[in-house]
Amino acid sequence: MLRLTYKIIALGFTVALVMTLIVLVSPHDTNNYMAAAIDKHRLLDSVKSPRIILAGGSNTAFSVDSQQLAEYFEIPVINMGLNVDLGLRYMLNEVQPAVRDGDIVLIFPEYSHFSDLPLDGKSRELGTLIKLCPECVSGISTPTQAYNVVAGFFEASESDILRAIRKPEEQSPVYVRQGFNARGDMVAHLDQPTPSGFAGAISQIKVSSPNPAIELLNTFHQSLEAVNVQVFLIYPAIPINIYKAQQKNFNTLDKLIKTDIEFPVIGTPQDFIYASKYFYDTTYHLNRAGREAHTDHVIDMLSTVFQK
Repeated sequence: MLRLTYKIIALGFTVALVMTLIVLVSPHDTNNYMAAAIDKHRLLDSVKSPRIILAGGSNTAFSVDSQQLAEYFEIPVINMGLNVDLGLRYMLNEVQPAVRDGDIVLIFPEYSHFSDLPLDGKSRELGTLIKLCPECVSGISTPTQAYNVVAGFFEASESDILRAIRKPEEQSPVYVRQGFNARGDMVAHLDQPTPSGFAGAISQIKVSSPNPAIELLNTFHQSLEAVNVQVFLIYPAIPINIYKAQQKNFNTLDKLIKTDIEFPVIGTPQDFIYASKYFYDTTYHLNRAGREAHTDHVIDMLSTVFQK
């Protein structure tokens, strides 16, 4: 029995050693999409307050013109949006320590955060992020997140190896670090043709009360009560047909959010629906025309709740 225990321990050590070596020797793609987090965190540290900070997944990265917001409200704007699968907890955790007196935080959550996506994110995305941006570990606060990071290191290394052996013409011109501008907006897709037949869908929304995502958002808001910070939730842009497919669920979720959340919610899901021609490659990613229309609409909605 003792010998078997030693063998199991030795096997576990060997596996851990092999995985560590793979992570260390695998290529570090400095132009990886997730590496944009390095630049976004530099903005959080360097741009003086007051600021508007945009938090969310790729819907925030692809669908908002931060320069237009900054020019209208005459205040710097930082777009922290990156990837929905990092989880809502990470998105809030990375922003919370950097928020300072006078800042405004606009949260653009994807609908899956309230329904079927784990708040602690997914392993591949978290592992890739922390491998490329070690300082981003400040967004990790739970054992589940930590486990996802460790498990994701191996998956991230596998992805880096596959990317390294691809031909240049097989690499995405959009999903790269250099695709972001100086404010944190994804702009590489703006002059790209819209891919044909992309799968635009949102999984069935299952509304639960109490809702863990709403509780997490309230905790985030409460953590900022000691400083003079305004927090708002804004629904993401989605195609009209996606909204109509489960309109009742969207309205039920909106009612729950408006009842339970402790800070202002801008508009309703219906306020941010657009024609399919305005979307780029997914339900949440707007093309140039859609991004312009959505940003104008967000400005109009925000103008009613705080002064220029």
